[in-house]
Amino acid sequence: MNINGKSIIGFFLILFGVSLFFGGGHFGGLVTGAIGALLLFYSVKKWKEGRQFAAVLAAIFGIMFLGGSLPFLIGIAVAAAMVYFGWKMMKQDDKQNDILYSEKTEPSAASYDTGFDAEWEDFLKKNK
Repeated sequence: MNINGKSIIGFFLILFGVSLFFGGGHFGGLVTGAIGALLLFYSVKKWKEGRQFAAVLAAIFGIMFLGGSLPFLIGIAVAAAMVYFGWKMMKQDDKQNDILYSEKTEPSAASYDTGFDAEWEDFLKKNK
């Protein structure tokens, strides 16, 4: 891998994304988000059963839980985007280097055909 500006920026994007993901070391937002999602699922289930009061109550609590975990979920989304685009920048640099390297490589021995082989084959056919 050739180190240039894009690969350095990609590395720092990955580094900051991972530090944002693990920032603080707590995953409380994930737990409250899961509880909120379960409460919303439960409210839809109760609404279909015809128990509207229980469904509305569960939906209100589910939205409150999801609203509380919103900063955590946004942080996770930003961290994932930073890691994705950082990795893409680093791999794009590798692909460009591979293309450049493959263009600079020497051609294979078969491509050194100067016409001598064809003439030699014709000469051998005539002398048989």
